[in-house]
Amino acid sequence: MKSHISATIDHELVAALQSLRKRERRSLSNLIETALAEYLEKRQTSDAIVSSPGKFDGRFSRRETYARTRR
Repeated sequence: MKSHISATIDHELVAALQSLRKRERRSLSNLIETALAEYLEKRQTSDAIVSSPGKFDGRFSRRETYARTRR
């Protein structure tokens, strides 16, 4: 199901989209929908946390992680 939205887009972007729309013979809404879908797809994969294997060679104590409290 499609939804209707209203968006304000920079004039230069609209002009570029209109030019592309004519070359590819596609609707403006189809171009925008495709671009947003690609952006969201790339965004989901780039939000992954990049990590590497740990090299900790010591001992860890939970006691060191908490501040001392006064009594």
